[in-house]
Amino acid sequence: MQPVPMSASLTLFDGEVTKADLNAHGVMHGGRLMTICDEVGYLAACKHCGGHGLTRAAHRLRFHAPMHAGDPFSVETQVTMTTRTTMWVSCVISSHTKPVMDAVFVYVAINRNFQPVEVPELFAKTDAEMEKAAEIKALYSAVMSSEKVK
Repeated sequence: MQPVPMSASLTLFDGEVTKADLNAHGVMHGGRLMTICDEVGYLAACKHCGGHGLTRAAHRLRFHAPMHAGDPFSVETQVTMTTRTTMWVSCVISSHTKPVMDAVFVYVAINRNFQPVEVPELFAKTDAEMEKAAEIKALYSAVMSSEKVK
């Protein structure tokens, strides 16, 4: 399998907050933001592996600002790290150029029988991509360390 550039998985989505997205406080429900990240992140993972995957985990979900009905938002997802069968996808949601939420989702590539399959290695081309990859590798190390403790 040939290594794939990080930029090849970049996936963008634009939307607008609707009344159905609001929670009891009149702001966009955090669960809806998580769902949007998961759905757009899945598309980035599929671009990278050339097949299908399943959500394995969500890490470091951070909410930065509320959004209200009618607010436009942009979603940017990108595979930022891979293991043998998984893809770690960074997601950032912004509104009016301000960050609203960021998270990292992990997807496992699967075949038709829902068995894990190998994914292409990933490489960064730019300084910004290398910085993002280092950040996600640090998160990966922290997650793996905490899982070994259990």
